[in-house]
Amino acid sequence: MIFCAICGSSFAQTYSLQIVSSNFTLDGQKFEGYATDFVQPYKEVKKEWWRYVNARTIIFNKKTHLVLTVPAKGKEVNEPLKFVSQLKEPSNLKQSTLKVALVKEGVPEDQLNELSNQVKHVLKDFKVTYFTALVQEKINEHELVSKKISQEMDKFLLDNSKLQLRIEKKPEKKNELAQELQANTAEVEKLQIKLKANQKKLSQYKKELTLIK
Repeated sequence: MIFCAICGSSFAQTYSLQIVSSNFTLDGQKFEGYATDFVQPYKEVKKEWWRYVNARTIIFNKKTHLVLTVPAKGKEVNEPLKFVSQLKEPSNLKQSTLKVALVKEGVPEDQLNELSNQVKHVLKDFKVTYFTALVQEKINEHELVSKKISQEMDKFLLDNSKLQLRIEKKPEKKNELAQELQANTAEVEKLQIKLKANQKKLSQYKKELTLIK
């Protein structure tokens, strides 16, 4: 496969897996393939795309691009998968576009459709892998926030239990200790609101994760 990265930046929590047919030109040669858009930061997409192909392909350096070869898969297809890719930096700073296309040179006619579909699958698999990692990171962040909030609540609740005992043992300090108890209870109520809001976001991200496939 030939990999060309022509390298924007904006971010939104959008995880669209839409892939469309597309034509593009590299080194004066026209390719027919597929394209998909990203609203995530261009530099991040570029880094993750490189990491993705580097982990799955054989890479050969060229002057203007990289040649990446994926070993053939399946009983019906014997040809290794070779493709070009182009990641364009957005001029409007709103989205970047990743394009891929099969290198048809040397590919038997009866294997063109199957190999072209495999290239399309590579593009979709990358988006699924990338988006899954993004959402999982958000899930991990919110789970950590929930843990910290819960720990903070537990400290206040434990302190309240101790205050209750002190009130019983030292009734002469009841008013003072009761005020402290009331203040702690107010903090617990605030934390409960924060925890509920965080749990709501956490549930949303977990739902999003099930939709990325």
